[in-house]
Amino acid sequence: MDILDYLARLVTAEDPPQQMLRSATQAIALDLSASSCRLFLGTGAEALTLTASFGDDAGSDADGDAAALAREALAGAALARADTRAGTLLAAPVISRARRLGALVVERADRERPFLEEELDRFSDIASQLVDLIGGLDFIERVGGLARVTRSAAGSSSEELSLEGTAAAPGIAIGVATFRHAFPSELVRRDARYAGEARERELFRDAVQKTQNDLLRMQSAAASELGEEHALIFGAHLLLLHDGMLLGAIERGLKQGLSAILAADVAFEEITTRLRAVADPYLQERSEDIEDLRSRVLGHLFELETVVSQPSHVVVSPRTSPSVIMELKARGAQGVASEHGGTTSHGALLARALGVPAVTGVPELMQLVLAGDAVIVDGSEGRVIVRPRPATLAEYVTRAEAEEQTRTEFSKFRNQPAQTADGVRFQLQANVALGVDLDVARDNGSDGVGLYRTEFAFIAREAIPSRDEQVRIYAKAYEAFPESSIAFRILDLAGDKFLASSGLGVARSAFHGYRSIRVLFDYPHILRDQVQAFALAASGRPLRILIPMVSSLEELRHVKELVLSALAHAGAAAAASIPSFGAMIEVPAAVEIASDLAEEVDFFSIGTNDLIQYTLVVDREDSRLSSPHHAFHPAILRMIRRVVRAAHDAGKRVGVCGEMAARPEVALALLALGVDALSVAPRAIPELKQKLSKAALAPLLASVDDLLRLGVTEDIEQSLRRYLLDGSLPFKAPLDPRGAPSPDALAPVPRIPAE
Repeated sequence: MDILDYLARLVTAEDPPQQMLRSATQAIALDLSASSCRLFLGTGAEALTLTASFGDDAGSDADGDAAALAREALAGAALARADTRAGTLLAAPVISRARRLGALVVERADRERPFLEEELDRFSDIASQLVDLIGGLDFIERVGGLARVTRSAAGSSSEELSLEGTAAAPGIAIGVATFRHAFPSELVRRDARYAGEARERELFRDAVQKTQNDLLRMQSAAASELGEEHALIFGAHLLLLHDGMLLGAIERGLKQGLSAILAADVAFEEITTRLRAVADPYLQERSEDIEDLRSRVLGHLFELETVVSQPSHVVVSPRTSPSVIMELKARGAQGVASEHGGTTSHGALLARALGVPAVTGVPELMQLVLAGDAVIVDGSEGRVIVRPRPATLAEYVTRAEAEEQTRTEFSKFRNQPAQTADGVRFQLQANVALGVDLDVARDNGSDGVGLYRTEFAFIAREAIPSRDEQVRIYAKAYEAFPESSIAFRILDLAGDKFLASSGLGVARSAFHGYRSIRVLFDYPHILRDQVQAFALAASGRPLRILIPMVSSLEELRHVKELVLSALAHAGAAAAASIPSFGAMIEVPAAVEIASDLAEEVDFFSIGTNDLIQYTLVVDREDSRLSSPHHAFHPAILRMIRRVVRAAHDAGKRVGVCGEMAARPEVALALLALGVDALSVAPRAIPELKQKLSKAALAPLLASVDDLLRLGVTEDIEQSLRRYLLDGSLPFKAPLDPRGAPSPDALAPVPRIPAE
């Protein structure tokens, strides 16, 4: 078995933590033909402790040399090598994005057989793989003893409930409610079944086995459907499932006469409470792993097979985070509803990309839905219906069938060119984040990848992916689009795309500003590995690199210098790909200096999701502020016009990659403003082609000045909707010198031909 596969499967073993780590060091030593292997763990370079070891010299005076090299590797966040009297030592840091965990050291006694380059890369991959195992063992050992807690019961209802939220991802999902990160306590308390200690113990063991089978199936499905990098999110769950402390607490509950359901509930509740009380924020956030596992186990004890085995389930969750969506896709969920989140949160973007109907921002959702309830998620209208009446259910079944028929009609336009009714061609590309996005984009006739969101490969696990892992991921884009343009966005670390436990210190709130390239300036090795992976994946083919969150010329130039330096040191294979640089226009500062930025880059990509957020001061994660109507705000449209003009004056093309580009009436307005390319969710491409093929651009282009003079968002929205519907131009804005944009800003903008 491959060493990486072995380490991944080690979390399913029922051995004590120390034995797991010793088994890992033994397997690593044998794989690398090393005479010894040592694992040092600690809170920092100066606090490392030898935790596990294997080999003839392990435990001797050579430990001092190994410890010194381990400290060097961890402090520098890079491989370290040293020659000693006994042989050659090689150390690799074990770094989670949550914190620095320790270092792995191997020794090869035969100096005449040095470590080869491919062995160095493999050693880095092995150290990265250890993060999931170490992280899981760490938080288990830090929790402490368990005790019973008091739980309160709540009432329930059988009446139909219609709950309003935000339409996050279109489509209708009809199914049975199951919970992610929660399980209704009232359901646990209502259950009074008790079949005797022996039978209850048998029921619990059966639930554990079923849960393990579920996790292994989901891990396999995630690897095949979403890519191997996304299968790693299940490692912590498998590890915890066999933790002796947890199983022992449940066993004590069974001996005290509790049913399997109550014993499990008490144990999970207490361990979650204890974990949240630990001072370490990383460990506090890991309580979500325990809550999720609790839901799975209790689901089997209640014999709610909808947890995994039935395809028709709707997941109810506190938040629609990217990791939740990835997991739900692997589980085959029909739809998702959550209490928090907005239309342009990255979880919502991912739901749209994967075709999972979603409604976010539903107040008190977790208290109003019980596991096993019938639920309808109307992702098009932003409505969740709980326990629907037969007539309501019939209505939505009919609507779902009609929507499926409409999607079939749209699919006829997959291979048609992107053009308006009067023959104006435009470039229509895809925003992608996962391997499955690439397949959908290709099948739907995309002109390439306008935005490759690279951060999703990072959120699926606790470790930063190695360069080789990233190469394998990014190369899939070139396999899907060997002749088309692909724009990779440099890692955009932000609160909604990285867990709050990130040791990189990324700001949870978008408005705190420490995110994206500002973080990478402090962690240049992450940027180095990523851009080298871009180039190696390109393998001499055209390489387009998007720089996110640009707000100054200084930042832009500094990123370019770092990228070019990284590529210069990446070898001949990477140097063969000369990058084209693009600037993401996402903040008002970038709009103001667009003419200056245009001289430094090869193209612009306007990220309207963040541009709206920072311009209108609306947190897109806050359902109270997030609104689909923001796309029609006159300030946003006028900003886009200014950016287009600045870019075209410099002979540079402009694309829009925000979610507003996927809305046909807005897309038509963007083309009228002079935008050269649109990049949207892959599943939106056929509909956009169909809608715009029936609308002429010339009349709107001739009247776009009048549109921009409108000062009220609702007026602009209604005007564009009406134009798309019947081609009429209902607006003729009154001229108001005090509020109208300057004539120069409204001047026609020539379109730049595609590359």
